[in-house]
Amino acid sequence: MDIQAPVWPVQQTAKELVCETLHGSQPGDIISVKATIAEVRERGRDLHETDCQLVAMIVDFAVNRGLLVAFDVREP
Repeated sequence: MDIQAPVWPVQQTAKELVCETLHGSQPGDIISVKATIAEVRERGRDLHETDCQLVAMIVDFAVNRGLLVAFDVREP
């Protein structure tokens, strides 16, 4: 008799979620920090990263992909 251990779904890291969220962006596109954070938080409800940490990940990704960043976090 084989005993199987429970299989837990693999949780994605914040960096993976940022990359997936911005994956379809093309060089020169303007990406919204506010919208990206909202989507990452929606997809990864258990993330422990702060908004500031997410912004850093977004900027790192954007710089490497030639994207422009709209720092619109405080806009309504």
